[in-house]
Amino acid sequence: MHGLATTKLTTPGKGDQYPAVITVEDSLPPPELSKLEKAIKPKSFSTQYPAWVSSRYLMAVTSFYASLGDYLFGFDQGIMSGLLVNDVFKHRFFSTYMDPHGSISPNITGITVACLQVSAAASALSCSRLCDILGRRYCMRIGGAVYFAAAFIQAFAPSLPCFIVGRTIQGFGVGFLSMTVPVIQSEIAAGHKRGLMVGVEFTFNILGYATSCWVDYGFFFHLPSNMSWQGPYFVQCAIAFLLLCLSYIVPETPRWLAANGFDTEALQTLANLHGNGSVEHDEVVKMNVEIQEAVLYERHLGTASWKEMFTIYRRRTFMAMTGQMFAQLNGINVISFYLASSLSNAGFDTEKSLLYAGYNSIVYIFATFPTWYLADKWGRRPLLMFGSITMAISLSMVCMFTELSSLSALQRANGMFGFVVIYNAIFGATWGPIPWLLPAEVFPLRARAKGMALATVSNWCFNFAIGMSSPAAFAKIKGYYYLIIVGFCLISLAMVKFLYIETAKVTLEEIAIQFGDRAFEHEDQLELQEMVNLQSVKKVENKV
Repeated sequence: MHGLATTKLTTPGKGDQYPAVITVEDSLPPPELSKLEKAIKPKSFSTQYPAWVSSRYLMAVTSFYASLGDYLFGFDQGIMSGLLVNDVFKHRFFSTYMDPHGSISPNITGITVACLQVSAAASALSCSRLCDILGRRYCMRIGGAVYFAAAFIQAFAPSLPCFIVGRTIQGFGVGFLSMTVPVIQSEIAAGHKRGLMVGVEFTFNILGYATSCWVDYGFFFHLPSNMSWQGPYFVQCAIAFLLLCLSYIVPETPRWLAANGFDTEALQTLANLHGNGSVEHDEVVKMNVEIQEAVLYERHLGTASWKEMFTIYRRRTFMAMTGQMFAQLNGINVISFYLASSLSNAGFDTEKSLLYAGYNSIVYIFATFPTWYLADKWGRRPLLMFGSITMAISLSMVCMFTELSSLSALQRANGMFGFVVIYNAIFGATWGPIPWLLPAEVFPLRARAKGMALATVSNWCFNFAIGMSSPAAFAKIKGYYYLIIVGFCLISLAMVKFLYIETAKVTLEEIAIQFGDRAFEHEDQLELQEMVNLQSVKKVENKV
């Protein structure tokens, strides 16, 4: 551990002198915790890594670790798409729920798919407090452990109720992971690379989806063995186990450490991630000052309450929750959960449906790469508006090919598949990653966990609504259901155009200015600088 450094360095672009290490815990301690919270809160953190571990390497491993959480989420989406056309799986779990024609009740299908979303929403909401107490890394570990155990339950489930219980338990793990991952990515990244980091995270989500599509296709050839549907769950267990192992290697985020009184550890973690271990690196010093100023300011305000999320921070909450809401209402899980089933109904056989779902997933992966660059270059709003327009056009064409009776079944299936690929590519570059980035960056540190929780709950609630209603909607109005999704795409276009603000190319702390916070305005900054400088002088005097 590094001790207190008293060297004065100039923050670039300001001309003011700041201490290299700022500590504020004596005058403004972290918020009081209950006895139980104090008992479970981590007491210490190791920030030492071997000399050969460079910042680039550590950042890559940490980002990979966080992205594995999204990988597992995406993997689960693809698994269900393939299993719903697997005859062995259907006869094992749905044989008593089929009509004389061999069709499964849409309500039973909806419950099986959507039960995970309900528990994920509940766990994401409860996870916010744990995320503030235990830290981001420990919450990831809990989510990975629950996910691992639930995958085993589903793999060996003897009946549909047991399978649904396992999938519901897995939802609790998914809720932890989906709420925590974007926070980790945004809190470890430099301001000009935040879009890149969350873009990488979403690419892993789609990579998980693609992997499960091809895993489903590969294990399909094990028919009629139970391994044809159990195999994907064994792969799922292996990935969750890797995430658990990495949780013992990667660091906690510097912003959480600073907010919880681990100032020296926060500085060293910043140095490990951005300065090759040097606490005197200019970028490390600047980032540490900004984080500590924000911590000091937010401790004056106290911890954000749930009421404040809908009063003081109502515009941020609106952006975070509606972004996730329309990410679902714009139709992605109509495609993800039911693509293989839709292609099968349109005229493809089971093997071809699974194969084409795999082809679609490959395009989906590559479509996420431009966002790594464009999210920070173009900005968040232009990408979202472009996505809304092009997705509306694509889904309109999907509807047309679904309902054109003048075409053969094969022509309809091919046309539908072509525009589904275009739709997925556009979503993967726009409405896929950006709604996960916004809630992780628009909230100040004191409200970030609650804000991310609300956004994640919004995602899972509307994910549930889509998963539960789609089978019945397709049964009632068939392909015209896509036109309802088109309407949501157009509403989201207007919402982003008139109600969202741009958050690209600024630090997390500077985003606060755009929402009217005073933590970094000139007059407040002078007051904060005087307070932290006095605190540093007190520390030095005490040491002498």
